[in-house]
This record gives sequence, C-alpha cells and structure tokens, in this order.
Amino acid sequence: MKYLVMLLILFSNQARNETFTYTEINSDNGNIPLGYPVPIPVDSLTPVDGFRSYQSLDLRHQQLAAQTSLIERILIGETFNGRSIWAYKLSDNDEIKVSGGLEGSALINGGIHAREWQSPEAVTGYMEALFSGQANQHIEQYLLENLTLVLIPVLNIDGFLQTQRFFNKVTDLASYPREGRMRRKNMHAVDEDIQTLADNFHGIDLNRNNNPYWATNANGSSPDNSSLIYHGSSAASESETKALQQAAVVAGEDRLRFYTDTHSFSQIYFTPMTGDERRDNITFELANIMRAANSYKYQYGPSAAGSGIGSTDEYFANTYQIPSYTLEIEPLNSATEYGGFGVSHDGFILPNSEVNRMRAETTTAALAGLYAMSEPPVITGITILHLNEVIWQQEWQSADNSAELITVLEQALLADTPYQLQVSFNKPMRQVADSDVVAFSNLSQVQGINLYWQYLQNNEEKEVSITSNQGEWLLEGFRYYKTDSYLIDFQLPSDFDWQSITRLNLKVETTDMVGQKLDANPRTVADWQNGHWHQYENALGNVSDSGGVDQSMRLIDDNSALFPVVEPPKVESSSSGGTSSIMIFILCVIPLLSRKGLFN
Repeated sequence: MKYLVMLLILFSNQARNETFTYTEINSDNGNIPLGYPVPIPVDSLTPVDGFRSYQSLDLRHQQLAAQTSLIERILIGETFNGRSIWAYKLSDNDEIKVSGGLEGSALINGGIHAREWQSPEAVTGYMEALFSGQANQHIEQYLLENLTLVLIPVLNIDGFLQTQRFFNKVTDLASYPREGRMRRKNMHAVDEDIQTLADNFHGIDLNRNNNPYWATNANGSSPDNSSLIYHGSSAASESETKALQQAAVVAGEDRLRFYTDTHSFSQIYFTPMTGDERRDNITFELANIMRAANSYKYQYGPSAAGSGIGSTDEYFANTYQIPSYTLEIEPLNSATEYGGFGVSHDGFILPNSEVNRMRAETTTAALAGLYAMSEPPVITGITILHLNEVIWQQEWQSADNSAELITVLEQALLADTPYQLQVSFNKPMRQVADSDVVAFSNLSQVQGINLYWQYLQNNEEKEVSITSNQGEWLLEGFRYYKTDSYLIDFQLPSDFDWQSITRLNLKVETTDMVGQKLDANPRTVADWQNGHWHQYENALGNVSDSGGVDQSMRLIDDNSALFPVVEPPKVESSSSGGTSSIMIFILCVIPLLSRKGLFN
C-alpha cells in the first residue's frame, strides 16, 4: 500500500508538471499559441523594441554609471544563489537642493517577480531617461540635482535568469504556470533544470516576505512552500528581501519619502493605507499625478489600514510613513488588448512591439511622481527690469530650515512706466514638449498663473492685476531650469506714488507642473517629516499639505504680519485633486480584490 501511494504521488507530480512551449500561431499538441511573436531576450545595450537579456541590462547599467558621476553602482546584497544585487544611486551627491535645504530621497524596485519582464525594462528606462537628460536644464536635470534616487533594476536575479533561460517553455499550465518562463518566486531550494519536476513549485514569493503583515493573511499569502505565494520561513528570511531593505539605507532612511515596487500586470497603482490621514491623502494625490501622466489609463487601488499580505509596499508605507506603491504595468487584463489569443497568464508576456511605448509611458509617470515629491513649489525671487536694465532684485536665501528675503538691488518704481517682471521658482514649473511649454494632463495649464500688485497707499488697500496671459514661462533666460521663471510686462497705474506707499508686495497664484500650489511662506523651508509636509503653508499661514497663494515678496515692508491671525491653526490635508476623506474611505473598502486574482 505504501508503494502504491508513492506511485500515485509520483504520477500526480508528473501529470501536473507537463512542459509546454509558447509559439506564435502553431497550436499542435504541447504548444501554446500567443498570437504574436514569442519575446526572446535580446543582447543589446541600448533599448530595443522588445526585451533585453539580463546580461545586457546589467552591462547597460554599468555603462551608464561609468559615463557620469551622477550614477553610482552600489552592491546591496546577494541572491540565494550568490549573485550580486546592484542598486544605482542617481544624485549629484551633495544632498543639498539648488534652492537650499536637504534633498529628499526615493527608492524604486524592479524585478521582484521573475516572470514580469516589463519591470526591469521600465526601471532601466528611468535610469536611461535621467542619464540622457542630465544636462537638459529641465525635469531630468532638476531631479538629479534636487533628489537622491535609488533604483534596483532587478532584485530577483536568479528567478529572472531562469525565465530568460526558458523564454518559451512553461510547466504546469493546467493549474498555474510555475517554472520556466512563468517562474514567479526566487530560486530558494530550486535547481536551474526545468525537467527537475520535484522542485518546480519551490521558491519564496519575495513580495510576501515582509513585515508588518508577514503571514497574517491566509488568502493573500501561504505557509505552503509549493504555493505561488509562499511567504517563507520568517519575515525578511530571504537575502533578496534584506538587499531591498539595505537599499533604503543607501537612499538615506531619514530622508526617504517615496517608494514604488514595479510589477506586471493589471495596470494599477496598488497602495496600502496606514491610517495616517495626511499621509494617506498625499498618497492618493500622488497616485493621481502619476496616473495623469498617461491620461488616467492606470487605475488606483488602496487597501485598508491594518491589513496586508506581506508585500514590500506595506513594509515601506508602515516603516517610513511614506507614499508607497505596487505599480502593476499593463496590460489591464490580457494580451488580447494587443491582438493576442488570450492565453492563460499572457499578460506577463507583453509583445515586443509594445515595449518601447510602455517604457516611455512608465518613465513619464515615474518622473512626475518623483518631481512632485522632490519638494513643493516656492518663489525664490523676483527681478524687475526697465529698458532691459535690472532696477530691482530680491531673492530668498536659504540656510538650514529657514530663508531670508534679501534685496540685492532697489530703485523706486514709477507710474505709467513700462517694466518687465520676472518671477523665479525653485523648480521647473511647466512641462516642455518639442521646445514648447505644454499643459500636464488636466493638472496644469500652459499659463496657469495670476499676478497682482498689492499696496497700502495713504492708508488705502489697493490691488492691481497684471495681465498674466501676456507673459511666458521662460525656455531661455531662466534661473536654473527651463520654465522655473515667468516673465511679463507691466505698468503701474497713474495714481501709483512710491513716496506715499507704506507697503508694496507681489501676490502670486500658480501651481507647479503637476498641480501643487505654492508654499505660501518661503521663510520656512518646506520638508517631509513623519508622513507629511512640514512648513508647507497655505495662504492663511496654516500648516498644509496643499499650499496656497504667495504674498511674501515685499518691496516695501511695513513689518505687518504676513498672514492673518487665525486661531487655532488648522491642519489641511492635500486637496489639489478634490479628494476628501470620504473618497479615501470609499476606495479603501475594496481591499485586495485584484491582489487575490493576479498575485501581484
């Protein structure tokens, strides 16, 4: 009887571990036709219309790091099989923003699940875009000089190599594909021979191997080592998980403010709520910004606070109280969206013809998110010109966590006299495409700025609008970056009399490229602390995560209060996209539905 049971088990294992071959159209026995050419890893350093081999990706990363001091290759650990895991630190290394104050940091992980080839290509695309734009005087250069970014292109190297080793082979399609091209887990206790059937189900799901919710969700993770979502023997039991946590140390844990784990597929930003209302609202708003980058083709999927599956986004959200996401790259449902036959799990096999576009779209979204979290927008100074001669110049000079308004040059302004006003900001304020200033989705307008002179003359408050639609965001003559300055002609009215004015200031209403309002008090330098923005004031001077209108540029100062006194000060949550706590609650009542389907 004992031997009969053993034979039945052996037979069962053999039956459920049948090997299949992916083909384009051949549907003979044992073949699985995709309906498009089977992606084959390509040996190429530069991007191709398809997927590069791991060896080529690794050499590409080394090549980029060797060609600029802005990219540093850092060893963060080893895989189960002893392969080096590399992170890349993209930064100018001084840790100080151009406008003053400490830089924040961000971490983006790729390739945690072996079969998700979209992920390493996407993260490599971010590195390639930043390298190419390192001196373009716009978003890419700005990020390199004002943020410390750490990228891990491939975390699960052992598993990724296994999928590329068997790029058209898969086992056990009858239930869930496990080995060959469809390996998901790492290679813990697994050899590299697809025909060794006994270990095909083994390995650890690295996206279930994390605190604080390790082994707490019976539906979302499993103690069974043959399960696709086996969580391992303990939290952070795997060397790859430890390497990811080490990458946070490289980024600077005390400065960390953004994390994304890059996956495929289902075209959504999953994110855990932590119960910190301000942090949760900012996380929603930031997802909205990244979704706007591609016309909202990606969805948003928050999960309720206090629950989880042991994923990396949960670890970073709860450990550091930062916006933290699992980005599931396209397709939404399957490769039928690209003309495929709808084969089981074919969403993991993106056609070659879609890769370049995917890489470009995910790069645009990632850079938008990093741009938003680098720092809130703030005025850094103004310059007034008459007949091309500078007659007035003021700027905020930062030191540590505060700034002082310094008047560099001053001359009295006259009524009915043509002047030009240049207002400068701490960051590029508008998107640029083909040398034109353009709107960023529905979050910013090409102009999108209102300017007013406010003054107290003979004890009478006056406000004069400057016709903003006649100005321009500068692509030349800017301060540090394209569109970080706005130039406009103006004249003061006939009754304007410099000698009788006791207070004169500029009022500025605008947003940055992604719709974030101004820090209304440049004197206190905004920073990220404990899950929210610190010293990011609105027009009333209250602590805020959404900013407001700036009235701080005083040419004539009567030492009156910059803000009206409001008691008690009220903390505002982010609201630039019209989000309310009710909306966050509604979204959170759909916990983990998609996660149960595709095992992200």
